[in-house]
Amino acid sequence: MRTSLIRFAQRSATFSLALLAFDLLLYVVMVAGTILSGDIWLKLLFAIGAGTMIALTAIVGHDAGHQSFSNSRLLNRIAGTLAFLPALHPFSLWKHHHNRVHHVFTAQLGVDNAFPPMTVTQYRQATPWEQQRYRFIRSLWGQPLFYLLAVWLPDMAFPFLKGSNRLSREAWFDIILVYAWFVVFLGATTMATMQAWGLSPLSAFLSACLFSWAIPFLVWNAFISFLSVVQHTAPDLKWSQPTGQPSTVEQSLAGTVHMEFPEWIDQLMHRIMQHPAHHLNVGIPLQHLKAAEAHLKSMATATRTVRWSIGYHLELTRRCQLYDPIAHRWVTFAEVDKAIPDMAKAA
Repeated sequence: MRTSLIRFAQRSATFSLALLAFDLLLYVVMVAGTILSGDIWLKLLFAIGAGTMIALTAIVGHDAGHQSFSNSRLLNRIAGTLAFLPALHPFSLWKHHHNRVHHVFTAQLGVDNAFPPMTVTQYRQATPWEQQRYRFIRSLWGQPLFYLLAVWLPDMAFPFLKGSNRLSREAWFDIILVYAWFVVFLGATTMATMQAWGLSPLSAFLSACLFSWAIPFLVWNAFISFLSVVQHTAPDLKWSQPTGQPSTVEQSLAGTVHMEFPEWIDQLMHRIMQHPAHHLNVGIPLQHLKAAEAHLKSMATATRTVRWSIGYHLELTRRCQLYDPIAHRWVTFAEVDKAIPDMAKAA
């Protein structure tokens, strides 16, 4: 199956650069809208648009991280670094966690970082605080904060706070670059807001923080959290015990979902929801993912395709709460809560 997808791994630097330039231009336009709009509702609308463009730009940068952006490693490095700056992601750190962890150990419990479930045993052994925190993250209201709390803060924003984590010079360069970008971005948007509306430095800074950065950044995090949830969680999706070895084709397919959306939404999201094909061959660029996914289905492989709906997402949230790797099935909190008193009575 992997071999049959090689023909779809045809890179085009021209297409990739045009797509990245277009997304970055729209991001700049949206940020400008958050500054120049006078009405709060317009500022909010542009802020949501800016957050959406952060996500779409990062998706293009995702190709650069997989070397499917172009045939030039230097161009991929530069493009990926630029694409992930609005998302405040040190490019080399993101590549490590995404390429060497998520893609190598797809759907392996305790290793893969794509919305990983707790096992029933882990949940029972967790402290009350850990249990409540986990229950919140798996809830409908907590899911949008998953990536921000579980990935970005510990692994991207403050990775040096992990005592056991030794960072390379490349990682430190990217971290400093992201921090510098953040300072320059806030400074520039604050100055532009002052010039546009004659506000005091403090008022302009607060407005820039809220509309030009904070709301877009939360929207981006909600977007990537949504991707993590729906692409690697489903009532019939299987996670497995860690093996210490890369996930097999069967494990990757069993732990990955092709989430179907209307064609215009699928195009808007740069085909990133055509996910099983991507996990079998990361060299396939965004523009060829749909054809690659169709090829997989024509081979009658065990790909998992689901059409997204609000009803489906509510069912996913209700059923996919804990995982039993022995029985290979999802378990709800209600089942575990009921089992504990029953076990106590039996004892």
